[in-house]
Amino acid sequence: MLKRTLLATALTVALVAPTQAAEIPQSATLKYGGTMGIPATMNFKRNGDNYTVTANINVPMYKIRFESGGKIVGNQLKPTYYTDTRNGKLYASAKFSGSRVSYGKVGDPHSTTVSGSVMDLFTLSWQLAFNDGELPANTYTTNGKSITKLGALRATGSKTMNVAGGKTTVQQFSVSRDEGSVTYAFAPELQNMPAQISYSDEGKKYNLTLKSIVIDGKVIKPN
Repeated sequence: MLKRTLLATALTVALVAPTQAAEIPQSATLKYGGTMGIPATMNFKRNGDNYTVTANINVPMYKIRFESGGKIVGNQLKPTYYTDTRNGKLYASAKFSGSRVSYGKVGDPHSTTVSGSVMDLFTLSWQLAFNDGELPANTYTTNGKSITKLGALRATGSKTMNVAGGKTTVQQFSVSRDEGSVTYAFAPELQNMPAQISYSDEGKKYNLTLKSIVIDGKVIKPN
C-alpha cells in the first residue's frame, strides 16, 4: 500500500508526496527513451472489461513486442495471456487459466500451479498505477520463459524528471525477483503514469524513461 509506505518514507525523505491512483483510461500511449537511445512505446487499451497492454522496443538488429491481455475486475488486471515476439516470430508465451500457468519458449513448454497473480513487468506497471501502488498478495511475474515470485514493493524516495518538455516529481519503487530488482517510478502529476521502468532480462539491462503521454486522445504534460 503505497500511501502508507510513502508516509513512512516521508519521515526520512523530505516532502515525499503521496501518489494518486490513476483512473483506468480507454486508451493510453506512452513513449519512452531507452538505453543508448533505443525507442520504446507502451500502449494500454480498454474495451469494456477487457484490456490489452503492448510494449514495443526497437533493439538494434531486431524488434521486440510484448503483449498481454485479460479482464478488468474492479481496478485489478487479470491477465489471460502474454506473448514475447521477436522480429515478428513468437519467442515465448504464457497462458493463465485459474491457478494454472502454461509457459515457455517456443518448443520448450512448461506448466505449473500458482496461488496468486501472475503478470509481466509492463502489465504490473499499470496494475500499480491503477491501485495506488498496492501490490496484490502472492504476486508473480513472467517473461514467458519462467515464473518468478516478487518480493515486497519498497519505496526508494523521489526525484525530479524531465517529461514531455517539463519537470515533474516522481516517486520511485523497487521490487525484487530472481533476475534482479525491477525499478519503477510513477508521476502523480501525470495521472500516476509509469515514468521509468528499469529491469534486466537474459543479462541485458533495459532502462525506459518516459518522454510523452497521450491519454484518451489528450496530450498530458506537467503543469
